[in-house]
Amino acid sequence: MENKDCNLHIMPSPISDEDITALFNGILKVIRKKSELDSRAQMLNLNLDNERLIKALNAKQAECNRLKNEIIFLKSQLSEYKN
Repeated sequence: MENKDCNLHIMPSPISDEDITALFNGILKVIRKKSELDSRAQMLNLNLDNERLIKALNAKQAECNRLKNEIIFLKSQLSEYKN
């Protein structure tokens, strides 16, 4: 017999149920982490929006108080003018 070069093809090992379970669990962990990060980001954005609204409300209240004081002042000037 002669020695000839030959190619040996090895079939990959079959994927086990444990491999599939590990892959699935890894994907679930990534999805959970992404969901957690998204909810944290959403919470931070809501807090920033809330702070912005509170600042706007305080500015409007200050403007209302200024206008109220100006009306009171003008009424007192009008009553002094009538007397």
